[in-house]
Amino acid sequence: MISVLYVDPDARMREEVCTFLQTDPAIRVEAFVSAHDALDLVREHRFDAIVSESHLPVTDGQTFLEVLRQGRKETTPFIFFAKKSSHSEAIRALNSGATYYLLKGNNPEKVFPVLRHYIMRAVEQHRIKEELEKSENRYRCVVEDQSDFIVRFQPDKKLVFANGAYRRHVSLGEDELPFGQNDLFLQNLQHLSPEHPTSTLETSWILPDGRVEWQNWGNRAIFDEKGHVIEYQSVGRDITEQKTTEFALREALRNLGIMNSITRHDILNQLTGIFGYLEYCLHTSPDPKIRESLSKALQAAETMKAQILFTRDYQEIGNSAPRWQNMDQVFSRAVGTLNLAGIRVECGLEDLWVYADPLIEKVFFNLLENSLRHGERVSIVRVYSRESNEGLTIVYEDDGAGVPPDAKEKIFRREYFQNTGLGLYLSREILAITRMEIRETGTVGEGARFEINVPKGGYGRRVQELPV
Repeated sequence: MISVLYVDPDARMREEVCTFLQTDPAIRVEAFVSAHDALDLVREHRFDAIVSESHLPVTDGQTFLEVLRQGRKETTPFIFFAKKSSHSEAIRALNSGATYYLLKGNNPEKVFPVLRHYIMRAVEQHRIKEELEKSENRYRCVVEDQSDFIVRFQPDKKLVFANGAYRRHVSLGEDELPFGQNDLFLQNLQHLSPEHPTSTLETSWILPDGRVEWQNWGNRAIFDEKGHVIEYQSVGRDITEQKTTEFALREALRNLGIMNSITRHDILNQLTGIFGYLEYCLHTSPDPKIRESLSKALQAAETMKAQILFTRDYQEIGNSAPRWQNMDQVFSRAVGTLNLAGIRVECGLEDLWVYADPLIEKVFFNLLENSLRHGERVSIVRVYSRESNEGLTIVYEDDGAGVPPDAKEKIFRREYFQNTGLGLYLSREILAITRMEIRETGTVGEGARFEINVPKGGYGRRVQELPV
């Protein structure tokens, strides 16, 4: 059962929304006129989702949201279902913790299915998050309350010492060494030397009583004066709960990714139909005012499409582990995806390798696209690097119109969406995965100039590929 709190001063709207949502037997709705009354009830009862009009009497929807999020630290999904709103109001609401911001439009009843979908989706995501947090808390308690296992044994696997915590844990006898037959553990020990006497190992074990669990071990070899191993000491702990949580988290994230992909696909399909109808009406309507309105509607739909595609790219950030990449090859791939006819491209990154998220190619793609869209008169694009005591700087520059001083930071913000605004925001997020930073330092009228700062240890100059 999903319990929903709905706040709206419009009596007719309250009735219609409640009636529609409760056609689903899994949803129960309680409706109120004002945020003041709703806040009193939220203090006493827990709801799975809160839906609210933004324009409310006395206490508006934004204040209602902020009281819940900042004042009461309430995490219940909060969805705005607003009759009207400005772009800035929607951005402020989302930045304050709103889960979704949905407009009623001229025919609110047509948006009711979308509202129900948002409620179901928000509640499911919130419940998954709560379960993951509970699992994480359970694991943390287990780790904090238990003592580490300590064992010492000879090269012939004869047990010299095992502390009480480990004996009780694995039901050891006087001279038993349960991991003595574990090939992976023994191979790990064989690589220890006087120069490298320590190692760590994470592996699964079959204990004497038949239990299977994951353990993490820190091993140290003790050598005599001639460099021969005389004893090993291993300190370990049970990490089975952690592994279980990790597996559950990966599965939950995979399910969320599938759900998001399906939702994006369905929305893009609907947008394709909207584009078709709008373009048909635009070309057949004889009224200039109607054509002007249709053009604005097409622009809004294009913006929606770009934002939906952005969520796809944003979801991919961090999904794959960072790796060493040749920047010349990465930049060349980005160049190959765009039509740069009439623009000379110069690349001075031949032997530069950088440790970065696999999506770093999108960073250069976004910079190149920014030059094409906003450079106005770009005839040359160059990229090169320079090293200093602070690290390495990769410089990308063109000879176009440049970026105004008051926009140098704004172009990297999510709310500053102007064709490539989201692309540059995405670029900064991709680089931040491996502690890289980007800024714009060009001069208006002389061209754009982006500097990517790579920290020490995150770059190298090799001919062959560096190990991951």
